[in-house]
Amino acid sequence: MMDVKYIAVDLGRQRILIVANSMAELNRFILSQRGQTVIQKQAVWIYRIDSQTLNQVQQKMAQTGASFGQLVRPTE
Repeated sequence: MMDVKYIAVDLGRQRILIVANSMAELNRFILSQRGQTVIQKQAVWIYRIDSQTLNQVQQKMAQTGASFGQLVRPTE
């Protein structure tokens, strides 16, 4: 079984705003007052991503300053 995370990314696909273990957890956080502060009441992209891939993307973003959208191309 693949270990996956659910993430919310800003509309411009620049930053990962929220990481959760399930879609339900992600939705609860987005709808919470704290979640609204994090996403600044903007529209977000939601992705399901392999945990290992997410770790690699986060490391590359930190090292290079590249945006999420520059490093990841969604697939169906």
